[in-house]
Amino acid sequence: MQGFSILKQSFRLIFGNLPQSLKLSSPLLIVLISAFAIYGPDYFLGEFNPSSPNALPPSALILQLLTVVAGLWVAVAWHRFVLLEEFPAGVLPAFHGGLMLGYFGYGILLGILVGLATFAVGFLVGFALFWAPVLMTIGIIATMVWGFWIFYRLSPILPGQAIGNTMRFKEAWASTKPLSWAILGAMVVFVVSFVALAFVGGLVATLVPLIGGAVILALNWLYALVGASFLTTLYGVAIEGRSID
Repeated sequence: MQGFSILKQSFRLIFGNLPQSLKLSSPLLIVLISAFAIYGPDYFLGEFNPSSPNALPPSALILQLLTVVAGLWVAVAWHRFVLLEEFPAGVLPAFHGGLMLGYFGYGILLGILVGLATFAVGFLVGFALFWAPVLMTIGIIATMVWGFWIFYRLSPILPGQAIGNTMRFKEAWASTKPLSWAILGAMVVFVVSFVALAFVGGLVATLVPLIGGAVILALNWLYALVGASFLTTLYGVAIEGRSID
């Protein structure tokens, strides 16, 4: 139940502060809406592989880069809003370039560590169960879930970086130990829910591309904000001892 409470609090922070949420996420919204206006639904449904018939033009990669920058901007701003009560002074949130760069660096390092660990375990599982394809598939899926769980166990380093509280991986791991099962439960609900919503959005897009593209745009925005909010809530509970009741 605690995992569901953490996830519910993540949504509550967004929709309970909707005007602030829109301001804090405005950089990402601007990029996503611009991409939709320029390329239409294909931006969210197309591919960047030049050999694909559904390939997007190379210029779309610029918007992909801007999406990454905007995502970092929004994530840092959101963490600081919730944990430090730093409200946006205008339409856009404050731009903390140095903190964003550090956040990006720690995110890449965390991704590499978790990715390598997941690949190594997945390789061993696949090798050990190659004789049983069904068991091997189950084992690889379980390994991927384990990899995501490891990521969220270590994730407090990201909100910490955003507010100037640099943490070690060992500290983050120890702080989330009491929440191990809660993290697993919340993570599964979170991932399954958004995969299902994305599937529905993709299905609608095949029938009515304009509406489907708009739905996927909204899901991209919500996924980014819920992801940042979940990390923030986890940090508040694990590191600062905040209550979510």
